[in-house]
Amino acid sequence: MPSARVGDWSPAHTDAGGVILLFQDDQVGGLQILKDGQWIDVQPLHNSIVINTGDQIEVLSNGLYKSVWHRVLATPTGNRRSIASFYNPSLKATIAPAPQLVEKANQEVDQAYPKFVFGDYLSIYAEQKFLPKEPRFQSVRAV
Repeated sequence: MPSARVGDWSPAHTDAGGVILLFQDDQVGGLQILKDGQWIDVQPLHNSIVINTGDQIEVLSNGLYKSVWHRVLATPTGNRRSIASFYNPSLKATIAPAPQLVEKANQEVDQAYPKFVFGDYLSIYAEQKFLPKEPRFQSVRAV
C-alpha cells in the first residue's frame, strides 16, 4: 500500500464491533469524527484514551447510541502513531436490540435493527466498510 500524502484522507467509516479504545498519538493529530454533518478534529491529549462506539453498540441500543463515522488525515507535522484495541462480540454471538429498549410498559417500541449473528455482519461489513451503514443492517437482515 502506498504511503499517504499530506492532505490525503483515509476513507470515512464506522467500526463493525462494539467498543474501541484508541491510544492516540499526543503530538500528531489527524483523527476526525463526523458530527452534525461536519468533520470535527479530535485533538490529541496527553495520556488520554479515545473511546469509540461501533456498529454493535448502535444495534444493542436500538439506535440510542450511534456508531461514529471517522477518518484520518495525513499531516505535515510528523508520523501519527496510534494503537486501537477492539472489543467485539464472538463471531457466533447473536446481536439484537436489548429487549428493555423495544418493550416499554407492555407497549411495543419500534425495533429499528434486525437480529443477526455477528460473524454474518462482519462478512457484509468487510465488503461495505466505506459505504453507508444502514444498507449493511438491511443486508444482514436477509441473511
